[in-house]
Amino acid sequence: MKRNSFIELCVMLKGLEKKNTNYRKAIQLEKRFAIALHALGSSAEYRTIGNMFGIGKSTVFSILIDFCHEVWQCLLPLYLKKFTMNEIQLREYINGFESLGFPQVLGTIDGCHIEVRPAAEDAVDYYNYKGWYSTALLALVDARCHFIYINVGGPGRCNDSSIFEGSSLKSELAQSTLFKDMSRQISSVNVPVVLLGDSAFKFDKHLMKPYPFCVNQTLDKKNSNMYSRNAKEWWRMLSVI
Repeated sequence: MKRNSFIELCVMLKGLEKKNTNYRKAIQLEKRFAIALHALGSSAEYRTIGNMFGIGKSTVFSILIDFCHEVWQCLLPLYLKKFTMNEIQLREYINGFESLGFPQVLGTIDGCHIEVRPAAEDAVDYYNYKGWYSTALLALVDARCHFIYINVGGPGRCNDSSIFEGSSLKSELAQSTLFKDMSRQISSVNVPVVLLGDSAFKFDKHLMKPYPFCVNQTLDKKNSNMYSRNAKEWWRMLSVI
């Protein structure tokens, strides 16, 4: 992270600043930020981070939790607005994908797993197909890899499609008249606004997915699958954030 970005973040999240007491001096705001960012950006244990900054491992954990809560409260309204959108916003998302060769696309959707340590009674639900315990994150991003919608907290045993089917995103797509009004005729076919997903998702009128593999696949199907793979690569770019 650049120094200017670090300073700007400190200004935006002033709520993390603590006051000195009669018993001890508070850890400075900048140091708290550095501790939290290092914990999030590395795989180091809390004890190791604590030794680096001269604090206990329990203090590292406390600072990290406070930081995450403050980021959620202060930055959520600025960078992840309520999903319900107007026609201007929707048109902007569609135009972004159309410039890449994907007409009538709102965003590309996929999920990932975040490792957790569940309570013993919940262990079965959080054991995923990869062989470890996790909670699921489902995210929708636009053509610039900016988040439009997130759904986090699902048990690791749930697949992306089941999480999407029960999400507020799916309900919004099904109930909002805006998405129907934005339909467009392409080669004499009425094409609605859709999402791009991979083969793990259930195909329906609100979500496009690749055609199943076939040795004698037609050129049109091959091109469609190529577009889907390209959209998938856009989503994978989020891994560098």
